[in-house]
Amino acid sequence: MRRVSSVSTRSPDTHSGHAFTLIELLVVIAIIAILMGLLLPVLGRASESARAVSCRNNLHQLAVASVIYSMDSRGHLPSFRNWLYTQPGKLTTGKLFPYLKSKPVYLCPTDKIQLAKKSKTRGAMPPAPVMGGRNQVRDYSYAMNCAICHATDLSAFLRPSKTMLYMEALLATNDYTGQVGPAMVSHSLSFRHGNRGQMVMGDLHVEKMNQKEFQKVEKTRRFWFPTGVSTGPGGMTFPGLN
Repeated sequence: MRRVSSVSTRSPDTHSGHAFTLIELLVVIAIIAILMGLLLPVLGRASESARAVSCRNNLHQLAVASVIYSMDSRGHLPSFRNWLYTQPGKLTTGKLFPYLKSKPVYLCPTDKIQLAKKSKTRGAMPPAPVMGGRNQVRDYSYAMNCAICHATDLSAFLRPSKTMLYMEALLATNDYTGQVGPAMVSHSLSFRHGNRGQMVMGDLHVEKMNQKEFQKVEKTRRFWFPTGVSTGPGGMTFPGLN
């Protein structure tokens, strides 16, 4: 009678488990890296879209606050000189703050990130003061159209949907003027959101434009001047406007 051996005759290479070889592990890591490379730009665009929506809401809140202010001021908007502040560097002293009651509303989330990066690059030394009397990094992103200085009465706007009230302007890191205009140092839109910038118009709708679209509208008088009056202080004219 044959004895049955109790010792397994299976080869050691036939075990049920399977260990990854170094090559297989490297392949898996490479695939994960490729997937991450594909996903990160998508996630980045999604995050930027969310920040653009927040910025849009900020602009709309500024416009609504301005209208409410006008109801308390015989129909007139706040002045471009004091809507942001009455004491340089202090948003809480601006004419609109009592209607907004929130400092974050003044700052675009994308601009906040960019300002933080620039601040680290510059180091601890603050930049030289510029117009507005501030020598620290600004804490706001939006500028008011200074060309409405002679026409702050909303009821006098001829085509409110064509005249800009506030925009996310291209401002220096230490610019505390809160102003943008056809003859100002700051007169351009900042294209922060997917090469597009945002502005709120006289009828309270928010526009989003790329550089080409903005260059077209910024040359029109109605974009800056809400009424038939298109002269500045002392009869100043603005050549190049249609």
